Amino acid sequence: MKATCFWLGCIFIGLLLPQSASAYTRSRDSDTGVCLYWERSTFTYFIHQACSADIPDVNSCIAAVRAGIDVWNSPACSKLNAVYGGTTASREVGFDPDNWNDNFNLIIFQETSWQSSGQAIALTTTTYDIEKGEIVDTDVEFNGVDFGFTVNGTPSSHHDIQNTMAHEAGHMCGLDHSTDKDATMYKDAASGETDKRDLTQDDLDGLCFVYPVGGDIPNFIDDSMLEICAERPDEGCGCAALAVQPKSLPISVLALAIFALFWRRNKNM
Repeated sequence: MKATCFWLGCIFIGLLLPQSASAYTRSRDSDTGVCLYWERSTFTYFIHQACSADIPDVNSCIAAVRAGIDVWNSPACSKLNAVYGGTTASREVGFDPDNWNDNFNLIIFQETSWQSSGQAIALTTTTYDIEKGEIVDTDVEFNGVDFGFTVNGTPSSHHDIQNTMAHEAGHMCGLDHSTDKDATMYKDAASGETDKRDLTQDDLDGLCFVYPVGGDIPNFIDDSMLEICAERPDEGCGCAALAVQPKSLPISVLALAIFALFWRRNKNM
């Protein structure tokens, strides 16, 4: 029998700035304080070709995964673009700095073994530059060992794939958990729930702050900006008070910076 539970907090515990009216939180490195983001506001993801063993129709399973991600593509105020690259036979999770071009942003259902907590329904692993916060790889694993998944609400004890993926996609984009209980990025969700399929205003506030149309991605530089951020809560800084255009590092330099950068977060639903 597969268990039913709720999302727990992240393994990664970010530093929190004084909160504005918005409840969303950006994901940050706990040591450098840098916020995570996709430098070009875009990334390509792949879905493992088997999708979920609980869904006989692979195409409907893939469609549910894609729908969970696409909800983050639709807001007019955001320039984020998550691109579907197709299916893959690769099962490689994590980032290999020695084979840079062989890395995939992978979404996979783990059906035979699960290395994390048995309470975790899904796990997002993100690799990023600890100095700049630029995300270079992100993978999502669904826990098919301890949980059942559905695309149509049957049985109700199973977890909706689109609902789960929408939450995980927010982490892929660089958002942490929200304190708004109605938000897609809130940490708890019951089996059979579908409310997180659609973004709330809080989710939109976070997405469109980080990836604004016609604007730069706001970044967090050092502790000197904490005071600035605290003085400007009306700007919805979340993690940054000033818009600073991030600069990409050469691949050779960035590769050297990627050590112990694996940030894993649990979500139990």
